[in-house]
Amino acid sequence: MKKIAIIIMLLFTLVSVPAISQAADCPSIVYWDGVQLKPGQIGRVLIQKPTTIYKNVNGKFEFSRTVKPGENYRIYANKSTYYHLGGGLVIRDNADIVYQTPSKSKLSQLKCVKTASTSISIGDRKTTTAAKLGAQQKAVINEFGASTSIYHNNYNSFYAISYLNNKVASVYTKDKNYSFNGVSISNTIAQLESKLGTTYETTGNTYPIEIITYNLPKYEANFFIDVHSDNKISAIYLIDHQLIDKNPNLYPKKSTTLERGYETLLFELTNAERKAQGVAVLQSSSKVASVARTHSVDMGLNDYFNHDNLKGKSPFDRLADSGIAFRNAGENIAMGYTSPYFAHEALMNSIGHRKNIISTSYSQLGVGVYFADWTYGSIPYYTENFIRP
Repeated sequence: MKKIAIIIMLLFTLVSVPAISQAADCPSIVYWDGVQLKPGQIGRVLIQKPTTIYKNVNGKFEFSRTVKPGENYRIYANKSTYYHLGGGLVIRDNADIVYQTPSKSKLSQLKCVKTASTSISIGDRKTTTAAKLGAQQKAVINEFGASTSIYHNNYNSFYAISYLNNKVASVYTKDKNYSFNGVSISNTIAQLESKLGTTYETTGNTYPIEIITYNLPKYEANFFIDVHSDNKISAIYLIDHQLIDKNPNLYPKKSTTLERGYETLLFELTNAERKAQGVAVLQSSSKVASVARTHSVDMGLNDYFNHDNLKGKSPFDRLADSGIAFRNAGENIAMGYTSPYFAHEALMNSIGHRKNIISTSYSQLGVGVYFADWTYGSIPYYTENFIRP
């Protein structure tokens, strides 16, 4: 048996989310003084005097631009002395602005719109789901041999939906408007327990808890916990037992098509995370991906797990040897995770890997995945190379 450096072994079976019909008095769009009220919006600021908007860059507020009297901006959070405009932008609470909140009736209407627009259930027809989420951005094959469609709006409201017989068989999402049995992204563990109870499994009963799994008669619900953000839910992953039955051995069979699918999905998950964290998304680089893929293959074939290869070449050496010029570069590696969802969420809970994923020092990403032979199937090796040319 190969030595497993990083691995999570969980059997995933998952969920039916009750469909919620849209009430007759639930509008498709809510307007506030003629301007659309957006999901997640809690208020607005009206600019009275020239003032500064700042950008959150790795926890520090840096100058972004100066705004003029008469302009107004949506507010999505009110924290300390700053209002958050979304996308990592903030504005200071001072005499240069006026902060206003919508009426309770407006917020009630907005909640209605949010609930209606994010109701996706296991078993829903593919055509119905596509009508709610729009055209798929990409489609890949998953470890169960089913199709996974990726939906997002410039990486906002990110969904990865697997289909079986043209019906929803699994749902992974980072959409803050999505709710499962009253549980949403950014809820705490205590809020999760208040809705679904305290009978659940965790990853090896470790602390801090990284994944909470509820075993229900016909499905499971997995909740990824962000240990670096007050132990709040960062993503929800639901999967129907019928899908699991297609691969009861857990470990996927080696396939070049599946390896490329994992690469695509991990790239998409990284950009969805960056958008959720308020930093610019990365561009895909086929040359960088080739370097990453070569390292994953090398680790898998030669049974090691390290940033430096067996010739002593570092990630920076390997990029340079491939003729890739860069000002900044970084690398994440992972091993053993049976799907990109678990690999990505685990990397986000490791502070050094997390910094690479959401760093503003990079503009391009290449992902390489290789399935190495193993007694029980195959073991995925993951490499992410980040650069700024």
